[in-house]
Amino acid sequence: MRVGILLNRITWEVKQIITELEKKKIKHEELDNRKIFYILSKKKDLNLSSDCKVILERSLSYLRGLYSGAILELKGYKIVNNYECLHLSGNKLLTTLKLIENDIPTPLTSVSFQDNSSIEAIESTIGYPTVIKPIIGSWGRMIAKLDDYNSAISNLECRETMGNILQKIYYLQEFISTSESNPHAPTDIRVFVIGDRCVAAMGRFHPEKNFRSNIAIGGTAEPIEITPEIEKLSLSAARAVQGEVVGIDLMGVEGEYKVIEINGTPQFQGIVGATKINIAREIVEYLENNYK
Repeated sequence: MRVGILLNRITWEVKQIITELEKKKIKHEELDNRKIFYILSKKKDLNLSSDCKVILERSLSYLRGLYSGAILELKGYKIVNNYECLHLSGNKLLTTLKLIENDIPTPLTSVSFQDNSSIEAIESTIGYPTVIKPIIGSWGRMIAKLDDYNSAISNLECRETMGNILQKIYYLQEFISTSESNPHAPTDIRVFVIGDRCVAAMGRFHPEKNFRSNIAIGGTAEPIEITPEIEKLSLSAARAVQGEVVGIDLMGVEGEYKVIEINGTPQFQGIVGATKINIAREIVEYLENNYK
């Protein structure tokens, strides 16, 4: 067996995966999408060994990973995660639509395309505070909490002037506070799903003076128990986007959880640090058992 790894940078996660592949004497090939070009055809014409059974998508660049996945699937290669999963999970708007389609609880969300209609959505339906997010993005970047009319209109006016058309798609979501009923509750929960198993879960806590809990911007994490409700909700979300190796983000209090986001190329250094579970080994064993 041989595993391909699609990447554009050797991250901590990639190093851990390579280490586990080598422990099992599974050969691997790296596909650096900064250095290769694709001839668009149905031919399996990449310089890969014939025994490369699966390509694990680990690109930090969402668009490079997405389009590489689409091309590789056309050529007949098996990608984990597949193009459909990458396409849906990389776009918060499409993720929300898929969750709603599958009757999976998710926060009240509005999408609009001008600042006036966005203000109307907040004041007539969602209410303050509202969270505005870019539909494509990660690590908490460009997410803002709109506490009142002045903060909302100022933020929206700034986005109106940006050159990036994606910043003018106003994805507005109800603000869920977990600390009001329990000050010791995590801001959100990240569940790591591999195949049909929830292999690890951590509660993330936001840093002082910041409502966002992303580890990349200073959030902290602790291991949490995977309750039957967390397991059922996370597996349902993973199946909704055809995910094989995904991170599911939940928020809620007293067991009433909602799915916030799905990550189709989840980093796992933070959850390994919190739970001490060897995620890389779990991924490699899944590939070994399912793509011999």
